[in-house]
Amino acid sequence: MTESPPTDLPTQGSASVEVAASAEDVYAFLTDLDRLPTLSPENQRCEFLQDATAIDTGVRFRGHNKSGDYEWHADCEVTIADPGKAFAYIVPPKFEHTTTWAYAIEQTGPNSCTVTESFDAPMLALPDVYPGTIEGRHENLVNACHQTMENLRAAFAG
Repeated sequence: MTESPPTDLPTQGSASVEVAASAEDVYAFLTDLDRLPTLSPENQRCEFLQDATAIDTGVRFRGHNKSGDYEWHADCEVTIADPGKAFAYIVPPKFEHTTTWAYAIEQTGPNSCTVTESFDAPMLALPDVYPGTIEGRHENLVNACHQTMENLRAAFAG
């Protein structure tokens, strides 16, 4: 397959919320592969790969996802594991047009922090590379960031 040259389609997005919790508690939630899927509108479940049992830089895990009738899984590799500050991973590892998902956590008070989820998906600008051809995929990912962050806020609101 011959790749088309990059287009001017958007490839990045993010959403932020204020959460009534410590940065350490939020980080622990985001890096708990049993709880992380409870936030996302697409992610159904996650599992560690290669005998890993905890998030750390270089650890791999698999996410099982669903959007509408379409289901898929994707292997991920943690690139940042900075407790209380940041968590990021790439999907899929060792792919030329990998997507980066990141969470930045900033403590703003004794029991509050601002959390930002962001993505950088260069393949969205490549019409010949899946999922660049999916109509509305960028908007779906931006909306998913907003929903994920609102779900995170709600998880700590009670």
